[in-house]
Amino acid sequence: MSNLLHVCLYNTDPESSRILTDQIRSLNFVRLAGEVATPDALAKMLQEGSINLVFFHLDPNPGPVLDVIDQVSTRYAELALVAISHETGPEAILGPMRAGCDQYVCEPIDPVDLANAVARVASRRLLSNTKSRCICVIGASGGAGATSIACNLALEIGNLSERECALVDLDLQFGDVAVNFDADPKYNFHDLAETGGDLDRSILASTLTSLPCKVSFLARPEIIEQNQSISPELVHRVIELLMASYENVVIDLPGEFEPRTVAALGQADMILIVCQLLVPSIRNCKRLYDALVRMGVPDERIEIVVNRADSRSGRISEKDVEEALKKPVYASVPNDYQFVARSIDLGRPIAALDQNNPVRAAIRKMARKVTGGHGPKTVPPDEARKSFLSRLLSK
Repeated sequence: MSNLLHVCLYNTDPESSRILTDQIRSLNFVRLAGEVATPDALAKMLQEGSINLVFFHLDPNPGPVLDVIDQVSTRYAELALVAISHETGPEAILGPMRAGCDQYVCEPIDPVDLANAVARVASRRLLSNTKSRCICVIGASGGAGATSIACNLALEIGNLSERECALVDLDLQFGDVAVNFDADPKYNFHDLAETGGDLDRSILASTLTSLPCKVSFLARPEIIEQNQSISPELVHRVIELLMASYENVVIDLPGEFEPRTVAALGQADMILIVCQLLVPSIRNCKRLYDALVRMGVPDERIEIVVNRADSRSGRISEKDVEEALKKPVYASVPNDYQFVARSIDLGRPIAALDQNNPVRAAIRKMARKVTGGHGPKTVPPDEARKSFLSRLLSK
């Protein structure tokens, strides 16, 4: 991919032309190839030019524009599509997403929002050329710290790979992923269940909550009873679509075996069982490990993570865990309960509070093992590895 994103604007509203083109041209590393107002003119530009991305202005009459988006997304599957409109209602946003758009930007346009949308499209669709991996994190017992590890692991993977990491809160009743990031998701898993019909990448992308720390997460339902609307088939489809869009997908699982959990485990490239150096936790870890093996999960896909490890206790050691499971410990996270508890209470990742904390160092080391090194599996060109957002905004 070249250093420039070649884009065009489809706009049937002459009065908005200058504002829209100025906004697009203000993005560094974006070259506006032209503005068109008819389907024929757009088709000609797409056939003759090397266009990477098309902006569609939906106003004032979105209906015909949605038809054009649907045709373009069907014929030019490799193109990235971004919708722009004054409308902010859910149906107004879902319409272009269902038609094939990757992102939706509201007017009046905030330059940072526009740059974020282009950066996400570039990183997910235009720069992505690697095989995805799915990492499931499950606690061997309540309070093992699986959610904290899942959240911070996703953050470290995102930073190491220099691409957004997807994170799914599959504890559909009592999940705490949003709390760990002090985030207030606009949409959640229940909204996906309510859309009906075939779920696609565009609709799913609009439901994720994107964070500045290279994590995009799907939240659990806000109301406990709403979890009943989420089927194993929906869970399977969500993970399938995320793996088509993200290099790394981390799933925070509940500590129970039920059909939706099994649907996630069946797609996992790696399952991290989090336990503590306590007899009940180790026993449950062994039971969980044995259950996964009976399910047909290959042994090499199951790894053991010891959380709150404290060699000074002298009672139980990591060696005891390895002897009980006949398997080496994959990663060990030291005990700093007060620090981690403060991180959760404040809703700030561990790295944001103290980059040099031993807990952070251990999780970052684990992230390197998970990703197989310091970066993505397939290293993209130097320009692709740089922060696309910073390059879009810099002048």
